[in-house]
Amino acid sequence: MFVPAYFMEAIAPNVAVGQCHYGDMGITPDLFVSYVWDITLRHAGNELNEPGLLDFANKLYLRDLYLTCGCTQGLERAWQTLDVRYRKFISNLVRYSHRSGTDNEEITDALLVSLYLPDRAGRQRIASYDGRSCLATWLRVVVIHRAINCRNEPRETGEEEFSDVADYRALASLDSLVRAKRYQNMFTDALREALQELTARERLMLLWRYEQDMQLGEIACLLGIHQSNVTRQLARLQSRLREAVVRLLGVHHNLSASAIAECFADAVDNPYFSVPVIDLIKRVPASLHWNTPPR
Repeated sequence: MFVPAYFMEAIAPNVAVGQCHYGDMGITPDLFVSYVWDITLRHAGNELNEPGLLDFANKLYLRDLYLTCGCTQGLERAWQTLDVRYRKFISNLVRYSHRSGTDNEEITDALLVSLYLPDRAGRQRIASYDGRSCLATWLRVVVIHRAINCRNEPRETGEEEFSDVADYRALASLDSLVRAKRYQNMFTDALREALQELTARERLMLLWRYEQDMQLGEIACLLGIHQSNVTRQLARLQSRLREAVVRLLGVHHNLSASAIAECFADAVDNPYFSVPVIDLIKRVPASLHWNTPPR
C-alpha cells in the first residue's frame, strides 16, 4: 500500500512509543504506518487533505494500535502481551457486568479467543479496533455487549457474537455506564467515611448551604462569625473532603492515582454517576449530629 512520505515521517516515530509501552514485537515502521494509514483512510471522512489526515491520525491511540497491529499480523508476542496486559482488566469487567454466579474466567477466556476469530466480514475481531478510543474503552464495550446479549438471549451458543461498535456516542454512553457501575459504590463508601471525619458543626454548615440554600451572610449570623470566615471554612471543607476521599479510595479500595482521577472526573461529568451527598450527611450516626443551631 502506498503511503505518502509526509504521513510516514509523522507516524513512524510512534513505533518507538509502542515498543516502550508493550515491548518490541518485531513490527517495522513501514508495517505500522501502513496499518494506521488504512484506518485513517477508512475513518477520516472528508478530511482527505494532508493537514486533515495528519490531524485525524495524531488523535488516534497510536500506542494501542501498535499492539493490535501485531495481533492482526498474527504475531504470537502481540497476543501474549494482550493476554498479560488485559486479562485481569477484562475479568474485572466481566464480574461487574455479568450476573452473579457467572464463571468469570471462562467468559474472559472466551472473549480473548473471540478477538482472534473472524467476524462476519471475515476479519479478525481485534481488527475492528480503530484507535478512536483507547483499547481499554473498546474492550469495555465488547464486554458490555456480551453481557447485554447474555441477558437478552439466555440460550447457549457455541460461538460468541459481538457487534462492531460504529456509533461512538453509544460507545461513550456504554463506557460511562460501566465506569459509573465500577466507581460509584467505591466513591460513595469513601465519601460516607470522609463525612464522618467532619465535626457536627461542619456537617451542619454543609446542610445549611447546600440543602437549605442559605446565604453566606445567614450562616455567618447563625455561627456568630464574619461572612468571609464562612467562605474560607466552606472552601477548606471541600478541600479536606476531597483529600479524605482520595486517601480512602487508595487505602480501602486500592485504586491507583489514575483510577482515582477518573473516578473524580466521572463524579463531575458522568450522567450515570449519582451520589446523594446531602443524604449521606444526614445519615451520619445521630450521636455525631449537632441539631441545635448555635445562638
